[in-house]
Amino acid sequence: MIDALQKGLVLLVITSIGIGCSEQKKTTNNILRQEINTFEELKFNFQDPPSHYRSAPFWVWNDRVTEEKIDRQLRQFKEQGIGGVFIHPRMGLITPYLSGRWQELFNYAVEQGKQLDMKVYLYDENSFPSGFAGGHVPVEMPESVNKGHGLALERAEELPENVSGDYHLILKKEGEEFVDITDRVETESGEEGSYYLYKKVFYEKNDPWHGGFSYVDLIMPGVTEKFLDITTSGYQQNFGGEFGQNVPAIFSDEANVEYPDVENSIRWTPDLFEQFQTALGL
Repeated sequence: MIDALQKGLVLLVITSIGIGCSEQKKTTNNILRQEINTFEELKFNFQDPPSHYRSAPFWVWNDRVTEEKIDRQLRQFKEQGIGGVFIHPRMGLITPYLSGRWQELFNYAVEQGKQLDMKVYLYDENSFPSGFAGGHVPVEMPESVNKGHGLALERAEELPENVSGDYHLILKKEGEEFVDITDRVETESGEEGSYYLYKKVFYEKNDPWHGGFSYVDLIMPGVTEKFLDITTSGYQQNFGGEFGQNVPAIFSDEANVEYPDVENSIRWTPDLFEQFQTALGL
């Protein structure tokens, strides 16, 4: 049996532990609100910062992902003091991107991260730039890739034969003005002049960096909405309850509107001229 003094000491220790836990929780709550009121709080959190203030590197998934690999690599990150990871699909990925298996493994990583007190961040694309959903956008919305991404200029002093249909836009320079003759090009056949012929060009097809697809036209209405629907709906359905908690944020990377890699080309989208005229009130 323990005597009264021993009972008192045990009670004191338990009480002290309770106070310590309470103070640590209070400190953690403060740091979440970025409210550090004393040097001791700063010192405590600096020596052992919460997971959301630790480094969070890209965690590249570029082969066949398994639960065993997730376990091993997350533990290795934890041992190095890492507080979270951005799961980053890259070229070489074998596990089908955004498939049921993909969602299952992502959810597993989130659960293992919770056990290790690590955050698991979303990366919204398979490689980059963001916008094509690893090929899902062009498959579900073919017009995002097959309407043209640029116009390449060819100049001629005489119109080529059978020019109708080969070019999207044909201009003729008359004095200081450019006249659109696309719809009446046959009447110009055999005529000489200063002609500017624009042919549609496209992003590279079967690009391994884009999962075997071409990049999409992000300027086209509906493409961004399709991308967001594809990339976020599955994640929302599977672990939307973790958003803002153990899945604190989504990384979006370098969405771009570059012109195709074709000589003398400019960036273009099907409603570019219409939008230009509307913007200028023409």
